[in-house]
Amino acid sequence: MRSITAADAGSQVALRVGESCDVVLVGNPTTGFQWEVARLDTSIVKQVGDAAYEPASSAIGAGGHFTFHFRAVGLGQTPVQLVYRRSFEKNAPPAQTFEIQVVVK
Repeated sequence: MRSITAADAGSQVALRVGESCDVVLVGNPTTGFQWEVARLDTSIVKQVGDAAYEPASSAIGAGGHFTFHFRAVGLGQTPVQLVYRRSFEKNAPPAQTFEIQVVVK
């Protein structure tokens, strides 16, 4: 399974139908921020399960990594966009945005 990180932002990712990839992004939910999927065409790529969070250490308030699992389900091309924001700040722009272009052949 391919692992995609913030260093891959803006890139194109090629998958075949049935293949999966993980998007792993740094974050810290103790600050109220969460990564969430903002845009993707679910007829081409689907999120599998909920995002997983793993802290980088056992220290209270430590940051870590959010991991999103995606599977290619249909032919085509779609942006996969994730945003980092506080759910209670409905009108605030995201603190960060991550996007890749997924091409499924």
